[in-house]
Amino acid sequence: MTNKFCSFAASFAVLTLSVLLAGSAEAAPHPGTATSSLVSPQLGIYRSPLGFKVGSGTSGWAQAEPPKDNKFIATMYKAPQDPKNPKAEAGSLTVRIDQLDREMVLEKYVQRWMKEYPKYGFDVLGSTAFAQNKQKGYVLDLINRDSGRQLRQVVFVKKQAAVILTCRDQVAKFKDALKSCNQIIRTFEW
Repeated sequence: MTNKFCSFAASFAVLTLSVLLAGSAEAAPHPGTATSSLVSPQLGIYRSPLGFKVGSGTSGWAQAEPPKDNKFIATMYKAPQDPKNPKAEAGSLTVRIDQLDREMVLEKYVQRWMKEYPKYGFDVLGSTAFAQNKQKGYVLDLINRDSGRQLRQVVFVKKQAAVILTCRDQVAKFKDALKSCNQIIRTFEW
């Protein structure tokens, strides 16, 4: 009788302890829902329904709501405001998704857009293919002669979707912004 009582008491203690510890955990009722830490904006991670993810990593940039007037921008990251000049525009990185009519190879997608850049006031400073996390990508460095902004676009294509990560800032500040943007871009994984 004593062994049964000890076994029951031990089981009861484990159950009670489990309930108490579960109450202090930060889990959502269902992982992946809005209250789950998996999608918490504080973590700076965007997980796409298309299967890719990107995060702010160690950049120090914060994830922000995408512009409401652009349905192609899935998420964005913003540089911290300059305390010396709080009204100055901070650098940003947008994550754009283009749904394609058919499957397209990366190089063909990029070449199509490279022809269009001059029409929008952009000069292409350089471009090159690369590989990251077993995914082929393409990087383009651009400057807008009208607005004085510099951009780096990194493009990934898979099946019928293209993901374009665009880092932008004023030419004078772009070198500093690019360091943070590259940290974000390196987190991209499909």
